[in-house]
Amino acid sequence: MQNIDRLVGNEVNGAFVQTDVLRFRGNTEDLSNIKTLVTLHPEQVHLVALATTNLKEGGTLGIGGKQVVFNTVNDLAGRVVVAAGGSYITAQVIRLQTEINFQVVEVADAKAAIEAVNSGQAAAALFVGGAPMDNLKTLNKAHKLLSFPEASVAKLKNVYKPAVLNYSNLGAAGVATVSTDALFVTRSYTTPKFVDGLAKLRACFNTKAPELAETTGTHPAWSKIVVGAEGKWPMYQLPTVAKK
Repeated sequence: MQNIDRLVGNEVNGAFVQTDVLRFRGNTEDLSNIKTLVTLHPEQVHLVALATTNLKEGGTLGIGGKQVVFNTVNDLAGRVVVAAGGSYITAQVIRLQTEINFQVVEVADAKAAIEAVNSGQAAAALFVGGAPMDNLKTLNKAHKLLSFPEASVAKLKNVYKPAVLNYSNLGAAGVATVSTDALFVTRSYTTPKFVDGLAKLRACFNTKAPELAETTGTHPAWSKIVVGAEGKWPMYQLPTVAKK
C-alpha cells in the first residue's frame, strides 16, 4: 500500500506491488493511470497452521470433545487468521471472494504471525511470496500448509491463479494453493524523457531476466518469470516515440 501511495503521490516513478493489492485498492480509488511495465514472478499464498492443535470442540463438560484439525482454507471459517503487510490485504481479498467467514487480524511482521499460531491466538497465518519463502524454510513438521479446494480456487480466478507448494521441511508436497503476480508498475507517462526511460528499462529486464533465472544462487522464483507475459492488471503501452 505504501508503494502505491508513493507512486500515486508522484514521489516515485515505479513500484513493486502485488496484483491483488492493486485490485483491492482499485475498488475504492481510480488507478486507471497505473500500468504494468513488467510482470514478475508469481507469489504464492501460504496458509500456515499447527500440524496438531490443542483445540477440542464438542463433548460435555470438557469430556468427549473432538480435536480440531485444519486441513484446508475452508476449515478456517469462524477462526482467526493473522497476516502482516501486503499479506493482510491478500487475506481480506480471499476472505471476501471465497465467502469463508474467518477473521483477519493484522500483526507487525512474519515472526509475530508465527508466534500467534504457536500460542493458539490464531488458527493460521497467511504469507504471500515467491516460494520457497525464507521464513517458512526455518519451520518443521510441527507446522503444516493448508490447501485450497478446487471450489475455492474457482471463486478466486479473477484475481489469482492456481499454484502448488512443496516444502520438504514441512512434509508438504503438491499442496494446492493460489498465487498473485508480483508486478513492476508505473504511471502512464507521455513525455519523451520518461517514455524513453521506461522503454529502456523494459527492454533491459526482458533481456536480463532469463540470465538471472539461470544464474547459480538466485532465488528459484526468477525461473518462474515469463518474459513479456501479461498479468491480471493492464499493461503499459509504450507510445510511438519510444517504439522507434
